[in-house]
Amino acid sequence: MALRLRRGTNAERVLITPADGELIYTTDTKRLYIGDGTQAGGNPVDTAGEFLGSNLDLNNYNITGTGNINTDGNITVTGSITADGDLTLGGNLTIGDATSDTVNILAKVESHVIPDVDGARNIGSSTNKFNQGWYNTIHVTQDVNAGNVNANIVADDSTVLLNKATGALNATGTFKGDVDATDNSSFFNATSKAVNAVSGVFSGSLQASSFTGTVTGDVKGSVFADDSTVLVDGLNGTLSNGTVTFSEGYLDITSTPGIGRKLTIGRDTDVSTQGINFKAGAASDKIIEVQSLSTGTQSTGIVYKVSRGNLATKTVVQAGDELTSIKVHGHDGTNEDTVSSMIQWSVEPGATIATGAVPGKIYLISTPDGGSTWAGITVDSAGRLCVGGTGVADSTSALDVTGNARVSGYHKVGNLTTVERDALTAEAGMIIYNTTDSEFQGRTGAAWVALH
Repeated sequence: MALRLRRGTNAERVLITPADGELIYTTDTKRLYIGDGTQAGGNPVDTAGEFLGSNLDLNNYNITGTGNINTDGNITVTGSITADGDLTLGGNLTIGDATSDTVNILAKVESHVIPDVDGARNIGSSTNKFNQGWYNTIHVTQDVNAGNVNANIVADDSTVLLNKATGALNATGTFKGDVDATDNSSFFNATSKAVNAVSGVFSGSLQASSFTGTVTGDVKGSVFADDSTVLVDGLNGTLSNGTVTFSEGYLDITSTPGIGRKLTIGRDTDVSTQGINFKAGAASDKIIEVQSLSTGTQSTGIVYKVSRGNLATKTVVQAGDELTSIKVHGHDGTNEDTVSSMIQWSVEPGATIATGAVPGKIYLISTPDGGSTWAGITVDSAGRLCVGGTGVADSTSALDVTGNARVSGYHKVGNLTTVERDALTAEAGMIIYNTTDSEFQGRTGAAWVALH
């Protein structure tokens, strides 16, 4: 048998077709090829171990070295696989072949974890739950079942449905499970359906068969007492005919846009007497206290609007009409309706009422000892002050005093006869009008002198 051997570069090899059994050695790639008479360049001889003609039995030896293992088939390993570098797996991946197998992941996940079917895969189970989880956002299309929830709940439109800091709840729909506040106190107990908002604020609709506590805001429905008596009829919008009692509390009247805070008693169609009756069982320093602010030119006050006719159809007041009054009654031993003193506001008797002008008169009246004779002070529409007498000031006097007047404790001004004058204990500085002499007289140190 003859041996034929050629040598040359790999580029030279591919240009020839070696004879059957002829060997070719490439000097640049250090490879060996054998010819079959038909294959250009010959067939490679596996001098580097790239090809196997049969199964390879390691015979308890290892494959070591630097390089890669590339295969189009399967890899079956009975023992463990340890890889220090990256691992890329294509196709379907099954980890474990029994429920007793476990997976221990020490590395971080830097990609999404997406199930192959929408809404069909679970994380954990009812008997094997994860302990804790940290997420920026959780999107849930169905129910949330939880023992406790300690977080703000926000809708798709960014509305805060549940504010864990303030306890504010603004939601509709169905929520299952207990809810705890930020201090870990129970905010909502799903078993007892008890809500403990403390100082929190509810917004939205609240539906309950019964409610105990304080409600600030709109309440729709009927309100019942403990004995099932209807206090507020939500169907007809009426209060009961019984007594409404506020004990150790206050009445907060909500401000109405364009109207302000306003309490109205009675209606325009009412014809019977309306009013508020305060009864104090013990002495008190005040029954009504009004606190207000001033703009410098105007402050809050008490306004009376008086007319004739009726509340629905008002007509003009007339001269001499009493507009309103403050009357103080005292118990006289028989009844408690005896007037002791009063302040009365009236239309000026004899005045002319016109658009924008209702001339007024003010009376300050006290009941004298033992009788009903009128005694008081009046201020008429011209600003004239009348003290005593009939209450009608002289038209030429800004001050009209009936009787004597004492100034600074001893100066006496009045109409006296000479006999009455001499009966006085006279002091220097006194001034009188002597009706006997028809002149004003003043007291000097020891005598009366005419004042001219």
